[in-house]
Amino acid sequence: MPRLQIDVTAAKLETMEHLIALCGLQTKKDLFNNALTLFQWAVEEKKQGNTIASINENTKNYRELQMPALNEVPVAKSQLAAAS
Repeated sequence: MPRLQIDVTAAKLETMEHLIALCGLQTKKDLFNNALTLFQWAVEEKKQGNTIASINENTKNYRELQMPALNEVPVAKSQLAAAS
């Protein structure tokens, strides 16, 4: 099985360990797999021309996710035509 090794700052490692504990995950691999699943979903949504956001159910306010990598995702041509 291929392996992946990355260098992170102490602060990022602390953040990762906090997220692992908070979410009841067992390993950094679990954290990575969950993060990758979320990122894949976000990319697919952006390809369809959708906005990625969190919604406050009480106030109905939303905050759009600001992530430079997602700004680079091209919208599918069929979605561009449908929006016209």
